[in-house]
Amino acid sequence: MDVQFWQIALIVLYGFFINYDKNGTMIGTSQAVTAGLIVGLILGDLKTGLYIGGTLQLMTLGISSFGGSSVPDYQTAALVGTYITITTGQSASLGITLAIPVAMLMVQLDVLKWTTNIYFQNKAQNYADEENYKGVERMHLFGVFNTILTSGIPVLLTVVAGPTIVGQIIDYIPDWLTGGLTVAGGLLPALGIGLLLRYLPVKSYFGYLIIGFVAAVYLDMPILGVALLGAAIALILFKKNSSDQTAQPTGGMDEDE
Repeated sequence: MDVQFWQIALIVLYGFFINYDKNGTMIGTSQAVTAGLIVGLILGDLKTGLYIGGTLQLMTLGISSFGGSSVPDYQTAALVGTYITITTGQSASLGITLAIPVAMLMVQLDVLKWTTNIYFQNKAQNYADEENYKGVERMHLFGVFNTILTSGIPVLLTVVAGPTIVGQIIDYIPDWLTGGLTVAGGLLPALGIGLLLRYLPVKSYFGYLIIGFVAAVYLDMPILGVALLGAAIALILFKKNSSDQTAQPTGGMDEDE
């Protein structure tokens, strides 16, 4: 795929912004599914972007950075994986497989970011003791700049040299290894669903899980149809529970008593 300059510029700018959004503004563009959506929209392949971003989003469920711990950055991985997949013309499953090491690498870069930010924090403390508030503000800006570089540099390198390097590597990869990576990528959505089910009260709502399974597998219903069916069931149950609560007596004695 021939990528235009404006597409490259938008993706690089988004790469620098995505980590800042995750740690600062919290707009929501730092989610894996949103990253895949935005990159797919820029490159004109929304389906691939949503597939990769949605699959990696499943792996983020239940994962949080408690106590400042570093976790895999599936957001940047979705950005990189979607860009490489679309620009090289490879399958989405292979793109997901390539994105996993990126998420693991970002853990190390996140540790490096927090380590270097300690210097700016100490300097800011010293400036605060000296009542030099301009210095405190300057150290804060340095910390923000260091944060955006954490995701910006890998994305920049990916956009500049990634597709060419990855394309050359794929040309030399034997078919059996490429097939294995594709199969592994195909299994990752199932792994994400499995992780999701561990955090949901499946035993209490197992019947609804069976309904969704039958609709998707035996009735061959699209995922949007399954989602709408689930929304309808949830709405019916909500109204029923609301009616039951309204009908319950608020107090006193009934006629039999």
